[in-house]
Amino acid sequence: MFSKEQIETLNQELENSRIKSREKGNVSLSYIEGFDVIDTANLIFGYGNWSYLISKLEQVSQEQNHNQNFVVCYKAVVKLIVKDDNHSKSIFRQDVGFGTGTAKTLADSHENAGKEAVTDALKRAMRSFGNQFGNSLYDKTRNHQNSPQIQTPQMQNSNYQQNQNYNQKP
Repeated sequence: MFSKEQIETLNQELENSRIKSREKGNVSLSYIEGFDVIDTANLIFGYGNWSYLISKLEQVSQEQNHNQNFVVCYKAVVKLIVKDDNHSKSIFRQDVGFGTGTAKTLADSHENAGKEAVTDALKRAMRSFGNQFGNSLYDKTRNHQNSPQIQTPQMQNSNYQQNQNYNQKP
């Protein structure tokens, strides 16, 4: 279903510049950001050749913390659809995500938790397509060093690299 160029791009090592990290407890977690996953899907699969549906979005919990902030948690199930260029073949993936929203207002907490849950589910569903969507981050034995990137014709004709580096300082 995928072209040779798409397969080559999907199999490339994930560039270190795309990897972010955050602390959770005493553990450092590596991840790629939601906008990066969407940009990469548009680049590899093409605009209009992929989409997703929110199959389920439900509240898991709600409380107020010691600072009187509302803390709301949601879980989402997202179904991912990737089509070939002719839209004659499709691949489906589905995964679950979790989101927490903490804010002074209950409405903002719900909004943030819902968005985070959907983004997390989308990223998890995309991860099944390999390195470019962060699957390699789950393998703790891998060394995530920048490697030369193979330029597909699609990448050469786009401003993908420019968009990926817009927030980096020279």
